[in-house]
Amino acid sequence: MAFTMSYFVFIFIVALAAFLLYYALRWVRQLFIEAHVMKHGIGANADIIALKRTNWMDRRSVYCELVLRFRTREGQLVQASVFQFLDSREIVRFAEGNGTTVKYDPQNPQHIVLYDRPLILGD
Repeated sequence: MAFTMSYFVFIFIVALAAFLLYYALRWVRQLFIEAHVMKHGIGANADIIALKRTNWMDRRSVYCELVLRFRTREGQLVQASVFQFLDSREIVRFAEGNGTTVKYDPQNPQHIVLYDRPLILGD
């Protein structure tokens, strides 16, 4: 009996460690993607299609999904999502129908980051 109980505890600990490692690696991968896009990305004006609040909250902010639509330099219309912690002022600023600026990866336009500076594009 003691052998089977310790075996189940061991399996549980291994499964929990694998679960935590998976999410840690996903988070690190996302950080590298965001850093690459911030450094090498192309800026574009984007329309906010939707703002979806999740149940995750910090002290003063809510973890939200912003659904954005923008055009690449090649004229391709892209709709992508970005997850961000937003406080009450930013929720009003990023409401549906408003515009913002993003940077996107030219090789994969679905990889975007919010770019908090005004962007003026010429022809």
